[in-house]
Amino acid sequence: MQALTLFRKTSHQESGFYALFLTNRLQMLYYMIVMPSALVQPYMLLAIVAMGVASQLCLYMLSKWFATPCSAQGYQGYERLFGKTGIKVLALASLPLLLLKISFISISYAEIMHQFVFPSMDREWHIVFPFILSCYLALFGMENMVRFVTVVFIGTIWIFFMYIPYFLLQSNSIHDLYPLIPVGPEPFAWKSLLIVFSSFSGPEFLIAISYWLNPQRKMLKYLTIANAISIGEYLFISIASLLFFGSKYLPTIKYPNVEIGRYLQSPIFERVDIILISAYMFSFLYSIALFVLMIYGASRLLVKMRTSTTRIGLIVSGCAAMAVTLTISKWFWEPGLQQDFWLDLQMWTGSATYLLVPLLVWIAIKRKTRTTS
Repeated sequence: MQALTLFRKTSHQESGFYALFLTNRLQMLYYMIVMPSALVQPYMLLAIVAMGVASQLCLYMLSKWFATPCSAQGYQGYERLFGKTGIKVLALASLPLLLLKISFISISYAEIMHQFVFPSMDREWHIVFPFILSCYLALFGMENMVRFVTVVFIGTIWIFFMYIPYFLLQSNSIHDLYPLIPVGPEPFAWKSLLIVFSSFSGPEFLIAISYWLNPQRKMLKYLTIANAISIGEYLFISIASLLFFGSKYLPTIKYPNVEIGRYLQSPIFERVDIILISAYMFSFLYSIALFVLMIYGASRLLVKMRTSTTRIGLIVSGCAAMAVTLTISKWFWEPGLQQDFWLDLQMWTGSATYLLVPLLVWIAIKRKTRTTS
C-alpha cells in the first residue's frame, strides 16, 4: 500500500477565510433543519441572538488558542500545553464525541433522504453511500480538506436565497412576528435555549486542525464574522418558517426547513426541494470526511504510531465510524422516543463540548503563561 502524508502541511499563507467558512458551515449542519420547530413563538427568536452572543464568548476563548505559538506547532504545541498524558486523554475523549457527531448527522440526513427523496430505499443505504464519498474526499488529506471548505461554502450558502419568496407573500403581516416580548408568564424554555446553543457548536473542533489554518492574532475577526453570518441565517430561516406555517401549526412540522422547500415552484424542475436536499448533502459529506480524518489522527496518537499515514488506515477509520453509525441506525434509532433520545444526547454533548473545550484550552494557556513568566 502506498504511503501517504494525509496530515502534511505545505502552505504557510494566512487562512483566516478558511476558518470563517469552517466555523460557519460546522455551525449550520443539522440544526438549521429542525430548529424552527423548537422556536415556535416570535419572542423565541431572541433566543437565537442571546445564544449567538454566548457563542461569541466561546469563540473569544478559542481565538486565544489561535493567538499562541503552540497552535502553529502541531503535535509539539499540544504537548507543550497539555503534556503527553494530557494529549492521550484528550484524544481518547474525542473519539466517542466524534463518533456520536458523525452518527447523529449521518442518520438524520439519511432519514430526510429516505422520507423526501427515496422512500422505497432502506435508510441504511443512505448512510453507506455518503460514507464512501466522504472517505474518498478524506483521502485528499487534511490540508486539501481545509481548502475545499471554500467550495462547500459557496455551494451551499445560496440555499437561503431560495427562501426569500416566503417573506414576500401577500398573506404575511408584521403582526405575525408579535409579540417579541412575552406578554405573560411562559413555561421555562430551557430546552429551546439549549438546542439553540448546541446549534452554534462545532467550531471547537477547529482546535484539532489549527496547525493547517496558519493561526494568527486576527483570527477573532474571522470567527466573529462567521458567527454573525450563522446568527443571520438562523434568524432568516426561523422567520420564514414562522411566517409560512404560523405559531400554531409550526410545532407539528418535524423538518420545517425542508417542508417549506416543497412549496417552491419552478417552470423547469417540479421538485425544487430535491435540489435543496441534495445541496445540503454537500455540507454533510464534507463534515463526515473532516471528522473521519480527525478520528484517524486521534487513533494514531493513542497507539503512538510513527509510520506514515496510509489509505488503508484512513479507510479502516471510516469503516469503523460507518459500522457504529449503521449499528445505531439499525437497532437504536427508531422514530419516537429513541430518536428524541439521540437528539437530546447530541444537544447536551454539543453544548458541553462547545462550552468546555474552549474553556479548558483557555485555562491551560493561562496556566502555561503563569508558569513560564
